Amino acid sequence: MRVWGERIDLNETIVDSDSWNIFGGETVNVKLIYDYLLKFDDDVGGVEVFCRMYILLGISEFLLSNKKGSVFPIIFQIVDDMDNIGKYNRGTLVYEYLVSSLCIALFIEE
Repeated sequence: MRVWGERIDLNETIVDSDSWNIFGGETVNVKLIYDYLLKFDDDVGGVEVFCRMYILLGISEFLLSNKKGSVFPIIFQIVDDMDNIGKYNRGTLVYEYLVSSLCIALFIEE
């Protein structure tokens, strides 16, 4: 089996991100993104900003969800560049994240 796309390292830190700066560069959780989208004013951000936040929410809530609801900072950088979002290998990332989460859950149970 061949796997295509650039690898995403969830531990990677980001230097600058327009999407992350919306939240003041602080730790962001899914609830903050929901609140932002519910109060969204398109005069301030525009449709592109709304779409980036919506995709960020989808990735964080469904593909890379965790108990704390926290958002991995590198995902902000990925959604900032919507023209190249398809270049990343999301399938392997989700699989590895799922397996590591299951291993952690099994380890905690023992």
